[in-house]
Amino acid sequence: MPELSQSSFQIGHLTIKPVLALAPLHEITDKAFRAFIREIGGVSLTVSEMVSSEALIRKAHKAERMLTGDGGHPFAVQIAGSRPEAMADAAIIAEQSGADIVDINMGCPASNVTSCFAGSALLRDIKLAESCVKAVVKAVSTPVTVKMRIAWDDSQKERSDYIDFLKMFENNGIAAVTIHPRTRTQQYTGRADWAFIARAVELGMKYPVIGNGDVITPEDAEKMILETGCNGVMIGRGVLYNPFLFKQIMDKSFCVSHNKRIGITIRFFEMLMKLYDERETLHKIKKFSGHFTKGIPGASGLRQKLNALHDPVDILGELKALQAMLNENKGN
Repeated sequence: MPELSQSSFQIGHLTIKPVLALAPLHEITDKAFRAFIREIGGVSLTVSEMVSSEALIRKAHKAERMLTGDGGHPFAVQIAGSRPEAMADAAIIAEQSGADIVDINMGCPASNVTSCFAGSALLRDIKLAESCVKAVVKAVSTPVTVKMRIAWDDSQKERSDYIDFLKMFENNGIAAVTIHPRTRTQQYTGRADWAFIARAVELGMKYPVIGNGDVITPEDAEKMILETGCNGVMIGRGVLYNPFLFKQIMDKSFCVSHNKRIGITIRFFEMLMKLYDERETLHKIKKFSGHFTKGIPGASGLRQKLNALHDPVDILGELKALQAMLNENKGN
């Protein structure tokens, strides 16, 4: 098995060690979540939520807030769009905000994004995609990366058009590419076909290739590197389901108990309460509680209680009561 704790790769002048990255997730990987995952340990690179280039250049408050770093480095800001001029301006704003890397989104399958020819829709027009890449690379001095799907649909997948994109990226100074081996039409269904990651690695591009998709366990991360030869692993939903995943990949002896899961849930909610107002904190707590407490004895009853509560302090009280009950049962 590869020694992930000792492995590293370069994105431009930046060293990525360990070779693990947190994927951008819409309305998930905000400042609080990224800081939380860094605090648990094991991750090297974090990426912001996808930020609309058009919203950034309009100085939309929500978009500007997404640029906030999590206190750790390296940190990438991911931008989405299809107008090269807007993408360039947004990249400059991201760089000025403190981003170590600017990442271009060519993978989002959401219709509100693709209807504007952004995200995975760029895979349908390599000339437009190249114009966006050139504009961003020229605009900033930070490394520019791309996160992509392998195709828009099955016909494009069968033609392996993504190879033309990979070559175009190399020709235009892209510093790393993350590949999510699903098509846009697949959305998040079916299996991610890691063979497409392996084929990209075999091309021997000058930039590192990062694998993404269906990494849910520590064994999955090791298996992806063994099967594909990719330089790094980017994980999104797996960390949402198990915030300890990066730490477990790095430390095979680390054991996750029910008590630890409740403990980190409390810690995360306390972080939310410091960063956001009561309404936003409550919304986020209810969104994350189901993922973080799944499988814990008594958690289903807890989630029912949480849905009826309207004060984050009361929710913390219920979590601490469940933690005390688990401690009591452990002692009996």
